[in-house]
This record gives sequence, structure tokens and C-alpha cells, in this order.
Amino acid sequence: MIKSQLFESNISLEAIKSIEFEDYLAIDTEFMREKTFFAQLCLIQVGLPESIYCIDTILNLELKRFWESASNKGWIIHSARQDLEVIYQTANVLPVNLFDTQIAAGILGHPPQLGYATLVENLFGVILEKNQTRANWSKRPFTKEMLNYAAEDVEYLLESHQLLTEKLQKLGRLAWAEEDSNKLINKDIYKPSASIAADKIKAIHYLSGKEKKAAYLIAEWRETRAIIKNLPRKWVLSDKVLLDIVTSKIQEINDLRKIKNLSASVINHSGEEILNLLKAASNNNEQYIAKLKITEQQRKIVTEMSKIIKEESQKLNIYPEILASKKELKSLVRGNLNSRVSNGWRKNIVGSKLLDLMN
Repeated sequence: MIKSQLFESNISLEAIKSIEFEDYLAIDTEFMREKTFFAQLCLIQVGLPESIYCIDTILNLELKRFWESASNKGWIIHSARQDLEVIYQTANVLPVNLFDTQIAAGILGHPPQLGYATLVENLFGVILEKNQTRANWSKRPFTKEMLNYAAEDVEYLLESHQLLTEKLQKLGRLAWAEEDSNKLINKDIYKPSASIAADKIKAIHYLSGKEKKAAYLIAEWRETRAIIKNLPRKWVLSDKVLLDIVTSKIQEINDLRKIKNLSASVINHSGEEILNLLKAASNNNEQYIAKLKITEQQRKIVTEMSKIIKEESQKLNIYPEILASKKELKSLVRGNLNSRVSNGWRKNIVGSKLLDLMN
């Protein structure tokens, strides 16, 4: 195992210089988010060819030099989205480029959600000890087992990058992996937005008029409150309770008391706010239209699209979901031309064929 070093207070100048010397850094994070809206970054692991640095991001009060150095490098991460979200929301930095080993593995024919331990076992025949997945990373001091677990999460990333890159190059697919990976370097993905909070609740899409506008207003209120108080959304108001409020005939505070699982605390502190939002939803709600279920004709098109996806994925020896999911195909037939399959490398392989079906 590559020797790892824990930095609990100040990162050494030697470590910073060694980071600045590299083009690529293997990156992983450990964080806690069960009781907060924003995840608490507890530890960041940085893998180099000869060293692994485990940086305590709670005890280290001055990380500016580290983040400046790290953000100028390419990062290698397995299943990068959550790590990037936590890092961006903590330090406001993202890498100059990204290689996601999970994405790369999928393009080579591995399952779409391949875990890091399985990838390491497949590539190197090494079985990792995944015995700290439920550890409390905000607790100090770290145990030896926790630090070993954390170090292992980056130990094989650089070698994985090298092997996967070689395989991708042989198949002419390296650009595909780079394209899909670098789509994740987008600040807008990781910025919380109250205005689109309702879009994350599937059932809201099928409401209309007053109910749908009320759902959007209350979801925005909930998101704003959760952000300000740094609490999980469901601690402010669960999705089920939110939907019950907007689909019930609420006229006064006592009506709110009839909503199952709506806490007295929310009613006492925010009941009037919720009532005002419900009243506001009564006006100018004509543009809040229910999402239409796909028609029979569109369903037939999706079926034909799925056949094309299956045929092409078999030719490429990859899972169909790597090319397009059923959800993406349904979105495409509804007119969403920003779908993955109508852009980038997928457009050349299947996108044009799918668009022809629509015409």
C-alpha cells in the first residue's frame, strides 16, 4: 500500500509542492449530510504516484493554498458528482478537467453504476476492505481503520486512469469518456436553486393550475428555509406533506392541523406564510399546466428508439443505459432536444437515427 499521511492542522509546504508538480490528482472525499442541507466535508484524500494525503478539512482552518493548487489540476474521481458537489459548495472550486473512472468503465462495457471496489477487483485482482461506509467522519480522532479505508479510496485511481485510458484509446473512445466526465465540471449543477426546487418532486409535474402553482411556491419556500437553516428539506416539510397541503382545500390554520404529519411547530411558526402562498396560487396560474403522459404514438416511437439503442449498444458491447435511458427517450419524444443522445458523441452513433424516427 502507498504510504498515507494525515494532515490534521497545517499542510506541509512539501506536500503542496508535490501536488503542484503533478498533472493529475486522484481525489475522493468523506462527508456527512444526514442532518444538514449542505454536506459537511470532513476529509479529502489526494492520491499521488508515491504518496496519499488525507487532509482533515474540519481541523485545517487554512486550506486556501491547497485549493488553489488542486484546482489547477486534472482530477481523477470515481463517480464524481457527489464529491464535486461537496467540494464546490465547501470551497467554490472545481478542477480544470475531470476523468471519472465510473464513466470510463461504462463506456468500456462495465455496468453503468459500477462501484469503485468492483472496478479495482476487476482491474487489479485486489479486494478492498469496505468496512467503514457508515463511519462518522465528523468524529475525531480518526481510527486507523477509517484512515486505511480513506486512503484505499484513492490508492488505485491513478493506475485505473492509466489502464482505462489505454483501453479507451484502443477502441477510439477516449474522447467519449472525457466529454461525459467534463460535463460534470459545471458550477450550475452544484448551486442550490430554490426556483427549480419543485422540479425534483415527480408528482408535482402532473398537477395543474392552482395546485401546481401552490406546489412550486411552497417547494421554493421550503428550499429557501432549508438552505438558510442548513437543514434537510424533509426536516422542514416532507414531499408527502407538501403534496397533501396543495391538494387539500386549505382555507385557514385549522385546516392545516388536519394534514397528517404536518408538525405543530411548522403550523405555529409558518402557518400564515403557507396560507399566503396558497392564496397567491389562486391567481395567474394558467401557465401551470400538467405534464402530459406520452401518447400511444409517442410510446410506439419510444419502443422503436429502444430497439435502436439496444442494437447499437450490442455493436459497441456496452450497456444500453450508457447510450440512453428510457427516461431520456421519453423526454426526447416530448421535444427535449437537449438530451444527451442529440448532442456530442451519442449524436453521431444514435442521435440522428432517433431524430429521424420523430420526423
